[in-house]
Amino acid sequence: MLMPCRYLNGKNTMIRKAIRGHLSKNPALEKLLPYIVQYVGFIFTKEDLGDIRAKLLENRRGAPAKVGAIAPCDVKLSPHNTGMGPEKTSFLQALQIPQRLPEEPLRF
Repeated sequence: MLMPCRYLNGKNTMIRKAIRGHLSKNPALEKLLPYIVQYVGFIFTKEDLGDIRAKLLENRRGAPAKVGAIAPCDVKLSPHNTGMGPEKTSFLQALQIPQRLPEEPLRF
């Protein structure tokens, strides 16, 4: 079965290297080089873009929380026990979430 598209994703330097490797066959790819900034992925296809977009949206997954990331919406939690033991503090510290350790369950 033929794939309807090709997806190129990775480190920006590797994407640039891959595109430059194909410039001899397709010089028009050079126009893509200025757009390779931050985190990008390219989809190359000859199919209907609407179908490809629908398939991508159908398979979309949420990304895990990262330090310094800004939430897409405000999240407010009242202080409460988490039920997590003291061994989980590194997870909360990595996300810069303040916590108290009174005894057993962690408390925000």
